[in-house]
Amino acid sequence: MNQSQMNRKHMVEATLSFLDNNAAKWQSIAKIGEVKNKLNDVSHSIDAAAEVQQKAQVNIGKIKLELKRTISEKADILNDIVEVYALMNGDETLAQTMADSASALFKMKYDDMLRRVKLIIDSATQNQEVLIADYGLTAEQITGLQADYDRFLELNGQPREYQIKSGVATQTLDELFIEASNLLDNQLNNLMKIFKRRDATFYNGYLKARMVVDY
Repeated sequence: MNQSQMNRKHMVEATLSFLDNNAAKWQSIAKIGEVKNKLNDVSHSIDAAAEVQQKAQVNIGKIKLELKRTISEKADILNDIVEVYALMNGDETLAQTMADSASALFKMKYDDMLRRVKLIIDSATQNQEVLIADYGLTAEQITGLQADYDRFLELNGQPREYQIKSGVATQTLDELFIEASNLLDNQLNNLMKIFKRRDATFYNGYLKARMVVDY
């Protein structure tokens, strides 16, 4: 849920709580109970849809973290080869840029790690002929790291499977909030007008519970 939806959810919960705490005031009016029960069901459905959305987000975070670890380990092996090549050819600048360990790469922020890995891939690719011939590099090491790098970029842009899961949950949440608004604005608000003069304190308490507080 986004912040606006959470604020609206808090309002729904506050309204239901107010009605529960003042049940004696309205229980003789069956229609209020009917609408309240529907609103309560919608509230539970919102919780369930939000959980689905959250699980999709948590899942993508775990996948990214594991892939980051794999990339860091592969990149470390590759940059060791490039570093040795640089040292053997007196290229201190290149050697220094290839000195990061797997743990150092893994600890970097995602964007920093990606930039460093791209540099490693590019350096290995530019020198791959001699690296393969003389330093034990294999073409698969470059293509394997490149594939993982591309996959990580895809994940950063939210892959299709995540978009589908999260999108369905978001669509459901939107529909549920529309239903909640209909129950509140077009039904419960009208029903509660019964108490506008009969019990002004109760009616005003309901209006206060219905207020959406922006956090």
